[in-house]
Amino acid sequence: MAGKQGEALTRGANDAFVRSVVLKRDQVDDFGVYPFSIPAVRDLHELPIDPHVTLFAGENGSGKSTLIEAIAVAAGFNPEGGSRSVTVSTRASHSVLHKHLRLVRSPRRPRTGYFLRAESFFNVATYIEELGDPGITRLWRRPA
Repeated sequence: MAGKQGEALTRGANDAFVRSVVLKRDQVDDFGVYPFSIPAVRDLHELPIDPHVTLFAGENGSGKSTLIEAIAVAAGFNPEGGSRSVTVSTRASHSVLHKHLRLVRSPRRPRTGYFLRAESFFNVATYIEELGDPGITRLWRRPA
């Protein structure tokens, strides 16, 4: 039994849900137009995704959030965050980049997933609170 638990903790690259992200460059009409004009997107061909952790770092405006949001939308999540069944939408503000990405996936499919973004965490937390289900909201409240 211990061997099985250890195996689950040390999954390899073949077990990643998304192995890489490919920009379908032949479908981009103009690399001078947003979001394709952002250097992080303009120079993208294929981005390998590490199964353990992938870190996006860069200056403000370098395209980190635009790329992460597009990957999330391409994977079937709401651009404002949440799960596939908990979606909050205030206004459409995401780019068309997700339409030009191809996610290279493994045969394994996740049963659940969540796209957490700091900008919309408040909206998702408010939605969960409004559900009125004490089993869910109890986890979010501080003890008195």
